[in-house]
Amino acid sequence: EVPEEGGGKKLTFNRKRLALVKVIDRVKPGDTLAIQTRMTHNYSECKNHNKSAPFHLPIIYQDDHIAIVNKPEGFVVFSHKHGGFGRENVYSCLPWVLEPPKAGVVSVLRRPSPVHRIDRGTSGLLVVAKTKPAMVELGEAFKERRVKKTYTAIVNGDIKEPKETSISSDEAKKLGVCIGNEREKTSWQLIEHALEEQSAVTIWRPLRRWPLENARNNTVSLVELKPKTGRYHQLRRHMAWVRECPLLGDKSYDGGGLAKTLRDEGFYLCSNKVTLEHPFYHTQTPAGKKEWDLNKGKITREMESLDGKSHITEEEDGTILIHCEIDLPAKFGKVEVVTPSDKIK
Repeated sequence: EVPEEGGGKKLTFNRKRLALVKVIDRVKPGDTLAIQTRMTHNYSECKNHNKSAPFHLPIIYQDDHIAIVNKPEGFVVFSHKHGGFGRENVYSCLPWVLEPPKAGVVSVLRRPSPVHRIDRGTSGLLVVAKTKPAMVELGEAFKERRVKKTYTAIVNGDIKEPKETSISSDEAKKLGVCIGNEREKTSWQLIEHALEEQSAVTIWRPLRRWPLENARNNTVSLVELKPKTGRYHQLRRHMAWVRECPLLGDKSYDGGGLAKTLRDEGFYLCSNKVTLEHPFYHTQTPAGKKEWDLNKGKITREMESLDGKSHITEEEDGTILIHCEIDLPAKFGKVEVVTPSDKIK
């Protein structure tokens, strides 16, 4: 205690006597207990460090509550203890590339956090929460399968379309996947094949086929995949085990043989489209609805970026949706140049 003018006393700490304790430690007479707490949420301070971002992580969409980034192939989303990835993971990179929420936004996370995972070898769209309420809302949306994701892949072989598993675009829509242009009546394929004794459903369709040396039947196929569920390696295993056309370059499921000669560039799988409800504007909280009503004209303006495009729409039922889409990685175009004659009729 240090005397002050007027006879009062000011409480100060002797740093040499400060100690970090545990709940099991004994408290003695004369001890002063304090709790260390973070007063502000400013993870933008990372940008002022001498270190730069661990790697380039393109931002496709962001606001005060949510961000969607384009995860490059070869990086994990989270780095586990003793995992050997260090800062080379998306979670560590996010504070360097995202803007913190503006003053007044409540329950901001100490650092932004992904709400789902993408395999290390898969590239594409990854959804990130900036606030605790957004983390809860987005977690529920993924759990209830309200997030509609689209993947594009190149598979090894001339993939077949059995009539018995064919469904219409209307049937695909009823299953809860986003089928794009509703005016286009397209035939889809349905895979219902349990994984680890859990239901696993994938809706897919071929986009085109073309010849490739050392591929199965000397052919590869470009396919569009829409998972209804999100089981471990679901798309990779459904293509390899059910349709017998593993992803091109997928050493875990390609079966070896001549497929080994096609592994140089890793496997070809990209999460290139996602549609989901906005975790703040779509909720029934007065603050979210008020902010949307005041700024919907500005918010709904389509956002373009070098790495992709995104926009927000208000549906007829009042649902506020975020739509994001990116181009496929450059390596997809290097497998082979497709001529019009190779496209599926």
